[in-house]
Amino acid sequence: MRGSGQPWLRILGWALFIVGMTMFFINAEALMNGDAVECDGSPMRPGQWCVSFSGGESLSYDEEKQNEARGELVGYAGVGLSALGIVVFISNEITTRRGHRKG
Repeated sequence: MRGSGQPWLRILGWALFIVGMTMFFINAEALMNGDAVECDGSPMRPGQWCVSFSGGESLSYDEEKQNEARGELVGYAGVGLSALGIVVFISNEITTRRGHRKG
């Protein structure tokens, strides 16, 4: 019985799940911080600058806050993609099993 459904739907489901989880885990820190703004793990306050010695760039508190908000949005989008992947995978399995019962 297994493998007789739509293989491209199974692949799509897994791909959505994997991409979504990757997006979530890459941005998990932004999701868990809440409203906190951090620079290399240290909390920032308005008016402070975050200086990165490896990249040579410096970001203001507001720029860092925007980056954190963007990361949070991408993390939540990852959760949505993962959920969609699970739905696609499960619906394909249900459709496959119903097809085997009728035939």
